[in-house]
Amino acid sequence: MTALHISSCPAAQLTDEERRTITPSIQQFQLGEGSRGQRLLERGQKFGASVADPLFAGTLDIFIREEQQHSRYLAAFMQSQSIPLVEKHWVDTVFRKMRGLAGLELSLTVLVTAELIAVPYYRALRGATNSPILKMICTRILDDEASHLKFQASMLARAARSRPAAVQRGLHELHRLFLLGTVAIVWMEHRTVFEAAGYNFARLKKEALSEFFEWGSARSYLMRQISRQEKSTIRIGKGIQRTEPET
Repeated sequence: MTALHISSCPAAQLTDEERRTITPSIQQFQLGEGSRGQRLLERGQKFGASVADPLFAGTLDIFIREEQQHSRYLAAFMQSQSIPLVEKHWVDTVFRKMRGLAGLELSLTVLVTAELIAVPYYRALRGATNSPILKMICTRILDDEASHLKFQASMLARAARSRPAAVQRGLHELHRLFLLGTVAIVWMEHRTVFEAAGYNFARLKKEALSEFFEWGSARSYLMRQISRQEKSTIRIGKGIQRTEPET
């Protein structure tokens, strides 16, 4: 997608009350969007090599760059509104450590959890102020997140393609519980933004779970498609072997 140009030059967009409402929240999300993703990319390169897919790591790199672009959009807006950037937050630290200690699949699972919650968050941030620039940024990020969730459904379908269905269902339920715990933390940390946009906890939970089940359905469909393609490839390969002339 074509990048937006968000000026960091001072230009009042927020009332004092709006600035107080969103400052701690937007600081945290701007920090979280700016991850370098180096370890994730390295794991993607190893996985791509293991399945002979030279495009896997490249598409993962594009995804990481788009996330970093979101951070730059938010940073420019914050600077224009005299909202300082932060370099550290305990939630961001925990999520980064979880991704750092995990393998590719768990890293992507943690990442997709943040993406699922980002959808209702940016909807709320868009409605929490009357700033036309912030509304435009949130709309753009939401458009990107829709594509990102489809991409991550594809990536995780590839990573989990050979797992037994019963195990996959159990892991899906664990992911749901992890999401619910994360929703509770996000509500505590960003309640002022959600309430300014008319949200309560029940609405946040409902929207996050709706995104989760829609994403899960897309991943399940892709896993079935991959399984059928692999079985078809195996049958074709066996057919070629049977028709090869003896030497």
